[in-house]
Amino acid sequence: MKVGFIGVGIMGSGMARNLLKAGYDVTVYNRTRSKAESLSSEGANIADEPVDVAKISDILITVLEGDKSVEEVLFNGGIDLISNLPENAIHISMETISVNYSRLLNKNHKKKGKGFIAAPIIGRGDAAEAGELTLIVGGSAIDVDRCSLVFDAISKNFVHVGEAPDMAAFVKLSNNYLIAGALGAMGEAFAVVRKAGVDPQVFYDLITTTMFSAPIYKYYGSNVVNDIHSPPNFRTELGLKDITQMIDSAANLGVPMPLGELLQGQISQTIDAGDRDLDWSAMARVAARAAGLEVK
Repeated sequence: MKVGFIGVGIMGSGMARNLLKAGYDVTVYNRTRSKAESLSSEGANIADEPVDVAKISDILITVLEGDKSVEEVLFNGGIDLISNLPENAIHISMETISVNYSRLLNKNHKKKGKGFIAAPIIGRGDAAEAGELTLIVGGSAIDVDRCSLVFDAISKNFVHVGEAPDMAAFVKLSNNYLIAGALGAMGEAFAVVRKAGVDPQVFYDLITTTMFSAPIYKYYGSNVVNDIHSPPNFRTELGLKDITQMIDSAANLGVPMPLGELLQGQISQTIDAGDRDLDWSAMARVAARAAGLEVK
C-alpha cells in the first residue's frame, strides 16, 4: 500500500517516520522542502508538488493547519488533488478542520468516488514521534477498516466516533475547548497565588500531584509557572481559530457557549498583546497582566 503524506512539520514528521518504520511505501511533500528531505535518509520518497503525492497514493494523509491550508493544498491553482487520486483511494484529513468544511470535503470526495476520513489528532510532537497519539476518527466503517493498520502504525489507539466525518470535527473542537478552559482557569489561579506571595512552583507541584494530575495541567501548567511558551506546541492563533469554530458550530446546534465567548476574548487579547506565535498557554498572561504582574 502506498501512502502519501502532505505536511511533515511538528506532528507530521513523526507520523511519517513511523509509517516508514512499519514498512509502508511513503511519499512526502512539505512546503518547506528541507523538512521533507530530512525523511529521505529514512526511506521516504520526496515529491516536488502536492499533486505528485496524490497521483500515487492509495491513502493520502494531510496534516496541515486548518480549512484554509487544506483548501489551498487540495484545490490550488486549478489542480484538484482529489480528482488525481487513484481509483478507490482514501483521503485522511488529520488537521483540525471546521464542521462545515468537513461536510463540504465529504460531499466533494463522494462526488469524485474517493473516500474521506476526518481523523484529527490528540497529542503533541513527542507523542507523534513515539507513536503514542490518539486519533478521533469519523468516516464510513468500510473506509476506517481499510485504514486501520495505518492508524495502528502512527497512534496508540484510534476512536471511531461515527460514520460522518464531521462527528470527528465536533469531538476534536470540544476537546480543544476543554483545554482552553483549563488554560483560562490556570491563568487566573496562578495570578491569584502569585499576587498573594505564594511560590507558583509550590502551587504547581501541589495541584499536579493531587486533584489536577492530568497531562494538560502538568504540561501547560509548567509553561504557565515558568512563563515560557516557546517553541509552541499549538500556536495561539490556531487556538483562536478552534474556539471560534467551536462557538459557531455550537450555535448551529442551538447550544449557547457563554464561557466559550469569554475564552475567545482572552485568546484575542493574547494575540493583541503580541503573543500570536507563542503556544496558546500564553493566554495565561492575560490574567497576569490584568493583576499587574510581570510577564517575560
